[in-house]
Amino acid sequence: MVDKSNRLINEKSPYLLQHAYNPVDWYPWGKEAFEDAKKFDKPIFLSIGYATCHWCHVMEKESFANPKVAKELNDTFICIKVDREELPEIDGLYMEFAQVLMSSGGGWPLNVVLTTDLKPFYAVTYLPPDNSQGMMGLRETAMHIKELWSSQDRSQIQQQASEMVSLFEDSIVIQGDELIDVVQIRQAVQILLSLADTAYGGLKGSYKFPLSFQLDYLLKYGAIFDDNRPVFYAELTFEMMQRGGIYDHIGGGFSRYSVDDKWQIPHFEKMLYDNAILAKSYLDAFVFFKKPHYKEVVIATLDYLIREMKQDRGGFYTAQDADCGGKEGYFYTWKVDEIKKILEKDEQSLFLEFYNITNDGNFEGRNVLYTSDSLEEFAEAKHIDPLSLKQQLETSRKALFEVRNKREKPFTDDKVITSWNGLVVEALLRAGEILQKEEYTKAAVQTLEFIENSLVVNKKLLRRYRDREARFDANLEDYASLIKALITAFEMGLGVIYLRQAIKYTKILETEFKSEDGAFYFSHENHDSLLLRKCEFNDGSEPSGNSVHAENLLRLFQITQNSEYLSQAEDIFKAAMALFTQQPQSCTNLMSSLLRYWDKKAILLVAVIDEDMTLENELRDFLRNNYTPHLTVVWKFQSSEEQLLLELPHLSEKTRIDGQSAIYLCTREKCLPPVLKIDDLKKEISSL
Repeated sequence: MVDKSNRLINEKSPYLLQHAYNPVDWYPWGKEAFEDAKKFDKPIFLSIGYATCHWCHVMEKESFANPKVAKELNDTFICIKVDREELPEIDGLYMEFAQVLMSSGGGWPLNVVLTTDLKPFYAVTYLPPDNSQGMMGLRETAMHIKELWSSQDRSQIQQQASEMVSLFEDSIVIQGDELIDVVQIRQAVQILLSLADTAYGGLKGSYKFPLSFQLDYLLKYGAIFDDNRPVFYAELTFEMMQRGGIYDHIGGGFSRYSVDDKWQIPHFEKMLYDNAILAKSYLDAFVFFKKPHYKEVVIATLDYLIREMKQDRGGFYTAQDADCGGKEGYFYTWKVDEIKKILEKDEQSLFLEFYNITNDGNFEGRNVLYTSDSLEEFAEAKHIDPLSLKQQLETSRKALFEVRNKREKPFTDDKVITSWNGLVVEALLRAGEILQKEEYTKAAVQTLEFIENSLVVNKKLLRRYRDREARFDANLEDYASLIKALITAFEMGLGVIYLRQAIKYTKILETEFKSEDGAFYFSHENHDSLLLRKCEFNDGSEPSGNSVHAENLLRLFQITQNSEYLSQAEDIFKAAMALFTQQPQSCTNLMSSLLRYWDKKAILLVAVIDEDMTLENELRDFLRNNYTPHLTVVWKFQSSEEQLLLELPHLSEKTRIDGQSAIYLCTREKCLPPVLKIDDLKKEISSL
């Protein structure tokens, strides 16, 4: 580390601050860098990563902290550092360019060389500092580009960069004419199932990512169309993930992905969005399959997030690093001798065998814990009572947790990202209701209050909060995830204020992000320094903003009966047709929204509760114990009825019957007579 800091010292991003003392003359993304590139006639070296990225750490230590490499970079380029989590629109755009330039899938750190007008002409991920094992080093790359930039080839490079940007702009699909129909949805399921790993779940491949919104879709599809095949595949994946090392059996939560096809060996970083989405998915799986260990996964995951990732005043941090003390995975792994020092002798053999712990280890001489069998299968094979085994393993895990908690902990990126917090609020609200855990509901409400108080500045929603600073315009994913959480808070009966906020933010998306008669752009209409605005339907690590918001619009239509919301959702589905017909497996969350659109049993349930709150507890118990996709609930409490009717005047006709609580069911086509008993409600739902 050198003594002199660069411009990144004034930034708040932990990732940028990790590079603040590099000898590289880094700029943050912005006008100063762009103006200097033109002033000094230098190409731009754009380097994108994030604070918990293992290979970003490697490249920082090897190259960006290396004075010789830094000299070549500084002589050749204007060097810009970007935290992809702060500026996903920059990362997403240049990642797509890079995938074309490299003819590969890309990754981080992403390093792209741009012309002075921000058009890309060269891209690479990790590079060593100098030529090594047939790979060109970063220093030599910089020297080569400097030579090209000074040669007659420069005009050709600039022309090719401009042509590529034009091709990208022409390929953006924002509108469409036809809706994706049920036949196409059925065909898409077959494509998704053809890619499934029928032995270990997930998609076929040596690396596996827990894309749980695919599982959500398959559960919904199976329930609506009474098809056991997607349900079997979803259950298999849920089982194998929670048995694997990708799941933290000691502390709860999931790692980013596994580096094998059996979910056993993870890449150890933990991301907020993964754990939020997985907690919600396992919650749905618990309601669907009634398996208690799915409930345990939900509780362990959400408890981990609250314990490790939550600010005291609400808001959840972004991620935890894979490395600890310079060693990947050390915090999470064990040696046999370490475990024997912790556990009683009569506990050791069963624990070691159940979690496949050996002297040789399975990761760099240490052990990632995973299970080959379910607890019941293992107990039967060992002729042990399952309950006794469960209690013994819990005692052993707690003992290991206490010891592990004294180790140096992985670095935590303590940014608060709006969209990811929307995802975790959604999971907490649903878990708080279904599992009857008030602490989850409190954490969710506190986080919504934090977002409103700290990430809304001058009535404008922002994306990132850290160290008392809110910054960067919110994008489609930020708005969509927050709106989803707000609608859920309203559905849980927490107050009409959340519906008002959801409607307010939905209006902003309509006016500032939506194309005319088309879908929604990822970025704000006034975003400067973007070459072009993208419109996305394909899911990445998170579901696409258009797919999340399509479901928001359908839920708002169910609640308000405002057909404008339905029309906007249809615009999204029409625009998505082009991608859907080519790669339906890449947009499974959109398929979930389409299921709601085509589901004739998508129900609005209006619960009109009397002064004595009769039926409320019975109804909540029914709702939490029955898997009913696309059921939307409005609670009409006597104490808040006046405020509710200001937002939803059409519900004035939904009244108590002879002063008693009554439940109304409506579909898009009709409303049924009110019922006064839960048994009658069950019959009505079955009849639809």
